[in-house]
Amino acid sequence: MGIGKNIKEMTLRNPEKPAILYEDQVITYTEFHRNICQIQQHLLSLKRESNPQKVAILIGNEPAFLELYFAVITLGWIAIPFDPKWSKREFVGIMQTAEPDIIITSKHFPRSLSTIFEKSYEIETLKKPSPNKMVCEWNENSNKPFYLGFTSGSTGTPKGFIRNHESWLTSFAVAENVFQYNQEDIMLAPGPLCHSLSLFAATHALHIGATFQLTATFNPEVLNDSEATVVYAVPTMIHRFLQQTVYPIQKRITFLLSGAKLHPELRTKLQHSFPNSVVYEYFGASELSFITYASNAVTQQHPDSVGKPFPSVKITIRDQEMQQVPNGEIGEIFIESDFLFTGYVNNPEETSNVLTKHGATVGDLGFIDDTGILTVIGRKKNMLISGGLNIYPEEVEKVMKEIESVQELVVIGVTDDYWGQKAIALVKWKHQAELEKLKAHCKTHLATYKCPKEFHEVDHFPYTSTGKISRKDVELQIARYTS
Repeated sequence: MGIGKNIKEMTLRNPEKPAILYEDQVITYTEFHRNICQIQQHLLSLKRESNPQKVAILIGNEPAFLELYFAVITLGWIAIPFDPKWSKREFVGIMQTAEPDIIITSKHFPRSLSTIFEKSYEIETLKKPSPNKMVCEWNENSNKPFYLGFTSGSTGTPKGFIRNHESWLTSFAVAENVFQYNQEDIMLAPGPLCHSLSLFAATHALHIGATFQLTATFNPEVLNDSEATVVYAVPTMIHRFLQQTVYPIQKRITFLLSGAKLHPELRTKLQHSFPNSVVYEYFGASELSFITYASNAVTQQHPDSVGKPFPSVKITIRDQEMQQVPNGEIGEIFIESDFLFTGYVNNPEETSNVLTKHGATVGDLGFIDDTGILTVIGRKKNMLISGGLNIYPEEVEKVMKEIESVQELVVIGVTDDYWGQKAIALVKWKHQAELEKLKAHCKTHLATYKCPKEFHEVDHFPYTSTGKISRKDVELQIARYTS
């Protein structure tokens, strides 16, 4: 069975149940199913000889995105969501990598991007009544690819990765078991659907017959009136929620947080503001899906960890010779699970670097303790060697961010004649600069060799399309701070 097959069944069992809540709109499962079928008919009329067809989705956060997306994947085709925040250069490069057969746009997507290609079709046209008899097709093959996404890490050019139906279907079953939600829930993921986090939440909700609440843009006040019982979010969203929402909210909400560790102070405030709710943090990657999760109890006992492995996930920590290291020793994290991606587009070498005979790895470094709890230290590619000793920038950054006046910072390694590499810190302050306090904090809480050799104050950072500091661009601009 492929993803989305249950939508047809929901129209028979509970036709008036809301599938999507969007602003003032309520789209029932009957309407959602009808729109999917309608779009399918038009897509089939546009089909080329190759199969499966690859469809580029240049649509903002609106119901039409999900209607087109499900029309594509239930045909057994491949959906390629495009991010409106990509630069024009990224956009053209990604289009060349993806090689879509069909490009679908909407008026809500930036015209500067959607109009640079000769042949595209507007979603409004595909939603018009078809002259053909409306008969839905439903993919039954779970091994087929359905989703071509692009990584959005803080280094390098985005890479296209392929997912098949089975990898997400297996993830769905595990999420329902661990997080205890089902088709009776209302799920909210207020981020952009072009990103895997929100797209996974929406796909899961609609696949199992739950209700998905969709927002056009991120609105920190959405929880004031929302009936959502499950919220997928990143910590920056939680921060905004807590600034704008009227508290306390007594109803039970399951918060599922990913993307970064939740600061202990923010976690405490979240629990006080939603006293009857439960908070899970989970660790994963676009290529690997779920890896570990941490409940309130685990986080209290192991505040720096990312929790324990999801069911059916096996984690090993290995050194540079690929030998498994003892518990407590830092090494590269390797994953064995049923949730893994198929591979990168047109990049067999990089695919083989991730999908190895020892398991899958994206270069994260960490250690496992004697209870099976995983702590992530940083990324292998970010590690620098100074005076023969390994320094993990993310570890240093975490300590430095404990100073309240720090708004953002990044630690980068630069070539040095004496040290080989030396760590330098670029810091953006909230209001008042407290450089001496920051230096003293580093000396107190970090080994001497881990303390940055230089500190530079900056007014702004370059960012990726997902709002992360772009380490690659910082490294390219580093000469202005060190010359």
